[in-house]
Amino acid sequence: MEPKDLGFVGKTEEYKMHKSLRRLFFGFGTGILCCSAVFAEVFTVEANVLYYDTENSDSTDEIEYGHEEQLLSRLKNNSEIDTLVLNSSGGLVAAAQDMADLVIDAGLNTHVEFVCASACVSIFLAGKARTLALGGKIGFHKGWWDAGSIEGYYNSEKETKGWATPFDFASWLYEDTQGEIFTEFEYLLERGVSAGFSIKTLKAGSDGMWYPRRRELLEGGILRD
Repeated sequence: MEPKDLGFVGKTEEYKMHKSLRRLFFGFGTGILCCSAVFAEVFTVEANVLYYDTENSDSTDEIEYGHEEQLLSRLKNNSEIDTLVLNSSGGLVAAAQDMADLVIDAGLNTHVEFVCASACVSIFLAGKARTLALGGKIGFHKGWWDAGSIEGYYNSEKETKGWATPFDFASWLYEDTQGEIFTEFEYLLERGVSAGFSIKTLKAGSDGMWYPRRRELLEGGILRD
């Protein structure tokens, strides 16, 4: 089964306004940590908190390959880090999955102040404790592949894969997609998300984003202390 990086790439206007200056307020356990910062890099370390922000970075606007290596480097060089704060509208699925594995391995807590959507949710769910600031949003949508990308993938891979006709490709794509859905569903359940909520994420429209209310996130097992 091959990863098809189809993460949500759109940005909502309400989050673009945070491009130059952001103020973060968040609480963990019994304490509250507040900080103000202008973020130019995708990763920023402050005390025991690691910020991952693709919305305000000068170098990228989405999760991409190489970020997992940067995450590993920050964790190795800052052993006191116990919390990862996420601000991202998504990006490459495979890169997000690699980052999620690191978060699980390091036993980090995850927190969202503004937005975590699409592929970013995989990273968020890797957290030991998972929290959301007042006004923050966590967004879901089902995977999708536009017609141009499907055609391009078929033309570039048909000889290597041995697809004699587009129907051979369609058969492969159907089976591959079923495998990816199973893998995603399995991950959600593994991270403590309820079966009912997991099914809803698979039904969320590919042409938009589903932002559940806090109560739904709590009842569905997305948020947990």
